[in-house]
Amino acid sequence: MKKHLIIGAALLAAFITGAAQAEAPAQVQACVACHGVNGVSGSPVWPNLAGQHETYLAQQLEAMRSGERNNALMAPFVKSLSDDDIQVLAAWYSSQEPVTAANGDAGLVERGRQLAGACSACHGFAGKPVADEWPIIAGQHAPYLQAQLLAYKRSERIHPLMQAALSKLGEDEFASLAAYFSQLEH
Repeated sequence: MKKHLIIGAALLAAFITGAAQAEAPAQVQACVACHGVNGVSGSPVWPNLAGQHETYLAQQLEAMRSGERNNALMAPFVKSLSDDDIQVLAAWYSSQEPVTAANGDAGLVERGRQLAGACSACHGFAGKPVADEWPIIAGQHAPYLQAQLLAYKRSERIHPLMQAALSKLGEDEFASLAAYFSQLEH
């Protein structure tokens, strides 16, 4: 009986995944392995895209396509995207149901909450900025957030506001901030 339940659950999951892929625009197929059909990444080192601001997603895809944002892993996937492809991808992923990763170190959340005031001017008090050009960081994977903060600190990613905000912070603070923001509801 238990084996039948497991097989039934697996078939249902495959059906749901297949149905979601059937609804998704063709452009999404190149993104599925890392970001999932619905923008929920199976790996904490890759960002969840579900529910992200459409404008932000489009800007980041354009920046990666042009090389303004250097991302060796994304480069092969974005280099041949048309402007229309970018708009389709940004619209699709922004319309998907977001999830809360909550995968940071629970022991660091309170310290992250204490540090988060420095982030609120751009990302809002709950990690959800009003400006569509800035990313929603609430509920994002903690390892991804931490890696991006470190990339800004090392000037591997460039944004003058981020460089200024992070100038006096280090890896311990980044881990705390990532833990805090990962557990906020998106």
